[in-house]
Amino acid sequence: MKNLLFSFLFIHLCSISFGQLQRTLFNDNWEFQLKPSDPVSIVSLPHSPKLEPLVMNGQFIGEVVYRKRFDYKLQEGRRLVLHFEGAMHTASVALNGQIIGSHVGGYLPFEVDLSEELRDSSNVLEVFLDNREDPTVPPGKAIKELDFYYHAGIYRNVWLEEVGGIQIQYPYFQTINANATAATLQLDFELTFQPDWIVLPIQVEAKLGDATFTLTNASFMDSTNVISYTGRINLKTPQLWSPSDPNLYDLKIDVIYGQDTIAKQVLKVGIRKPELRADGFYLNGQKIFLSGTNRHQEYPYVGNAVPDNAQKRDAQLIKEAGFNFVRLSHYPQAPAFYEVCDELGIIVMDAIPGWQYFNTSSIFTQRCKNDLYALTFRDRNHPSVIFWENSLNETAMPDEFMLDMNRILKAQIGSNGFSAGWIDHKSYDVFIPARQHAKAPDYWANYKPKAKAMLIAEYGDWEYYAQNAGFNQTQFADLAPTERNSRHLRGASEKALLQQAFNFQEASNSNRKGANIIGEANWVCFDYNRGYSPDLEASGVYDITRLPKYAVGFYKSQLLDATKKPYVKIATNWTALSPTSVTVYSNCEQVELFLNEKSILKKSASPDQAADYLQHPPFQFQIPAFEAGKLVAIGFNRKVRVASDQVQTPGKPVRIILELDTLQHGIDTAKADLVFVRAKLLDANGTVVPTNDYKVTFSVQAQDAGLVCPAIQPIEAGIATALLRTEAPKNPVVLKVALPSLGLTDQLIWKP
Repeated sequence: MKNLLFSFLFIHLCSISFGQLQRTLFNDNWEFQLKPSDPVSIVSLPHSPKLEPLVMNGQFIGEVVYRKRFDYKLQEGRRLVLHFEGAMHTASVALNGQIIGSHVGGYLPFEVDLSEELRDSSNVLEVFLDNREDPTVPPGKAIKELDFYYHAGIYRNVWLEEVGGIQIQYPYFQTINANATAATLQLDFELTFQPDWIVLPIQVEAKLGDATFTLTNASFMDSTNVISYTGRINLKTPQLWSPSDPNLYDLKIDVIYGQDTIAKQVLKVGIRKPELRADGFYLNGQKIFLSGTNRHQEYPYVGNAVPDNAQKRDAQLIKEAGFNFVRLSHYPQAPAFYEVCDELGIIVMDAIPGWQYFNTSSIFTQRCKNDLYALTFRDRNHPSVIFWENSLNETAMPDEFMLDMNRILKAQIGSNGFSAGWIDHKSYDVFIPARQHAKAPDYWANYKPKAKAMLIAEYGDWEYYAQNAGFNQTQFADLAPTERNSRHLRGASEKALLQQAFNFQEASNSNRKGANIIGEANWVCFDYNRGYSPDLEASGVYDITRLPKYAVGFYKSQLLDATKKPYVKIATNWTALSPTSVTVYSNCEQVELFLNEKSILKKSASPDQAADYLQHPPFQFQIPAFEAGKLVAIGFNRKVRVASDQVQTPGKPVRIILELDTLQHGIDTAKADLVFVRAKLLDANGTVVPTNDYKVTFSVQAQDAGLVCPAIQPIEAGIATALLRTEAPKNPVVLKVALPSLGLTDQLIWKP
C-alpha cells in the first residue's frame, strides 16, 4: 500500500520555501596565513599549513587563520549552514567580524549557521584554528609521546548548505533480520522545523528501491519543534551486502506539501545482518573470519590533508591486498574512505580518538562521549561499519567510563553493530587486544574472554620488535635481534622483506588457533610517521608512498578464492644477492617453478608449524645455486594451469619511464586530488632494476597542478616517487623526470 502519511506542521505562510537542500563544495579560493605577519596565500582544501619532510621529526603546531570572501543571496525562509568534515583541532568561526560558532575536536564534523550575519555581498568568513597540545582534547597525549601526528589545518572538505524550514535529521537505517529470501528493515529519523509556523498537511514518504516504508510518528509536538518518525519494511529476495557482494540501495526520504518536495534526503545503504555466535562472526548467516589491517590516514608531505580520490585509492589497495576488514587507527577518518569501503565490501572497525592516555578531568571524559555521539551519528548508516571501538586504545580506563561509553553506543546503534574494547570487560561485545599483550608461544589462542568474542587488533610488529612485548612504546629496552624485525623499508634487502612477510604469516597462523578469535588486523597497512620516534614506522605491507612489499603477496594468496581468481607471486628479484630458497605465494593446489625453462620442482604446499592453520601455505623451493635468468612459477588446480608469474634477473639500467599511479579512480577533475608519480628504472628487457643508488629530478608544467614534495627524489628498489597535487585540472599536465648521471629522461602528458 502506498504510504501517504499526513502530519501537521507549523509553517509560516509568507515564508514558505519549497527549494531542495542545496549543497555546494566550498573548498576553493581560501586565503591562508601561517602567522599574522606572513603574506596571504591562496589555497584550496584539503589543506596542510606546512608541507612536512618524508620522515618527520616533529610537526607544525600553532594557530592559523583561513579566510574566504564570497557573495550569497539567501532565499527568504531558508538558512545557510557551513559544514566542516574535519579541522584540527580547536576552531572558532567568524562571519563579517562576528563569532558565529566554535568547535573542539579535530576528527569529526561540525556546522555553523551563517544566516544571521550573512550579507548579499562582500561577506568575509574567517576560521581560526589552533592545534596546540591540549590534554583535554582527545587523543590528549603530547605529540612527542604519541604514535602518530595530528596534523593542522582544514584538512577535509567544507560544504555550504542552504536548507529550508524543514529538515530531515539523524536518519538511521537498520537491518532487523535478513537472509537470502527476506529482510525486515527499520528506518528512524526526525523532522525539525522553525517555530511560529501555521498548520498545513504534509506527506512523508520513505522508499528503498521500489518498496515503501510504513511510517508512524508522534501524535503531538512539543516545544522542541521535532517530530520523530519510525517505520519498517519487509523486503523479499533482498540483495545483501557482504565483502564478496557489496550490494547497495538508494534510500529516499521525501517530505511533500501539495506537489512540492520541501525536504529530501538520499542515503546509500546496505542490507546485512551481523552476528556474534559461540563459534565466530557471522554475516547474513555465513561464518566469516575477519582478516584485516590497520590504517593511518596520513600521506607523505601533506599529513592528513588527503583528498577524496586519494582516500578511495587507499581503500582499493586494502581490498586488492586480500583484506576483508580494516581497523581505523586510532581516530575517525574521512567520509570518502567509508563510502568506498561500502562500495568495495570492506568491513570497518570505527574508532574514537585515543591512544595510551586517559585524563580524569570531566572535560576530557565528556569530550570522549561527545566524540562517540558524533561518530555514531555520522557513520551508523554505512553497511561497512559493523564494529565500533568506543574504547581508548591501549589505555587504562575507569569502569564507570567504559560502562557509560557502551550505554551511549548501544543507544545510538541498537543491535546493528558491536562495541569493541581494549580492556576485556563484560560490557564490550568484542575484546580487541594486541597480540604482544599476551605471551609466546600461545599468545591468545587459549584465552576465554569475558566479552562475547575476541579479535586480535594488532599483530606482526611489536612482538617481533621488543622481547618485553609491553605496550609502552616509549621504552626501547629488550629489543629483539634485527633479523626478527618486521620494520623494513621497501628498499631493504630481500632477506629483510621476506622476514617481514614471514612474521605476518607466522603471527596470522598463530591467531587462527584461537577458538574464540573472530579475526585479526595486522600492524600496519601503510608505513607512517610517529611523534615519539624520528623514523618511519616501517612495518607496513605497503610503504608510505603506497608501493607493495612482499607481504602483500602473502595476504593476496590467503583471501582470494582459488576457484574465482587463481594467484601466483614469486617473492624475489632473483639477483646474485637473492636467497636461493625461493618463496612463492599462491592459492593454487600446486605450483611448478622453472629456472631458464628447466623445471626445479612441481609441488603441493606443505604446511609447517608456521602455516598449519592457513588456507594457503606458501610454497618453498630450494635452488642449488644462483643462475642468472628467468624464474617462472605456474599454478595448477586439478592439474590444469590456471595462473603464472615470472621474475627475470635485472641487467644494467638503460631506461626510465614515468607512470601516474591513479589505480581505478583516475584524476579528479571536479576537485583537488593527490596522485603518486612513479619513475621506474628499467633494463633492456623492461625489468625494474632494484637499486637504491640513484636520485632523479621531477618537474611539472601545468596551470592547475604541481608537486607537493621535493623535486629531487631517491630511487628506492628501482622506483622513485613524487607526489602530484591537482586542482580540478582542465588543462594538460606535463610531467618530466631526469636521471643526469645516466643521461636518462622521460616525459608523460596527462590530458583531461
